[in-house]
Amino acid sequence: MTHLAVIRGLTYTDSSQVFKRWLMPAYRTSFRSTGNRADSEDSTAWALLNTASHLRLPELVQEVDDRVMDLTAEAVTRHWVEGYGIPRVSCAAVCGSEATSSLDSLLAGLTAEMRLVLVLRFLRRRSPEAIAAQLRIRPDEARRGILAALTRVTWRIGFPLGPSDFRQVAQVSAYVEDIVARKRPVRFEAAPESWPLMIAAGHLQAAIAGNDLPAKGFIRSLERLLVTRPRIWSA
Repeated sequence: MTHLAVIRGLTYTDSSQVFKRWLMPAYRTSFRSTGNRADSEDSTAWALLNTASHLRLPELVQEVDDRVMDLTAEAVTRHWVEGYGIPRVSCAAVCGSEATSSLDSLLAGLTAEMRLVLVLRFLRRRSPEAIAAQLRIRPDEARRGILAALTRVTWRIGFPLGPSDFRQVAQVSAYVEDIVARKRPVRFEAAPESWPLMIAAGHLQAAIAGNDLPAKGFIRSLERLLVTRPRIWSA
């Protein structure tokens, strides 16, 4: 009877089943929100290891799945609240979203110039200085143009259109630089209007083919921890 229940997807009987089902969804949700591998690995590990520490197998699939989704959302919320000072209430509507977007859909409705600067910045990984030289504008104009284009992307992912005047041009530009360079960004106290731009940058990074795939070493190490030594993980 238990065997039939597992086949029908009604219960989990082993923690490895949870790992195989949820590794990719949890990692991709984390990457879409953070835009970089290091923070995505931290959030994914926190969510799945905390899930494993509370498993009382066999458990109903729906109950475990709901718990994983809640913990994934909480892991991403912790990232923004503790790392950037974003109010927890602001994160609730965005963190843990399962929506996926292609690069074309994120860029839909943008002007030709906005599309160009975002493709050059994120897909071609050109610096603001290189973009400025190509477009024959000043580097500070290129940085502001990138942020203005990101503002339009925020609307595509559910934020209201923000102000056109940016207080944290240097900080947000440095954040984009870090995730384009595939590094963990430097933490800073983000202004309310900066956070949607940072989320939009993460969505763009995730929409580029191959970016939101976890490293094999991370998969192996997390599987060992999850399957052989489940515990509450609080890094």
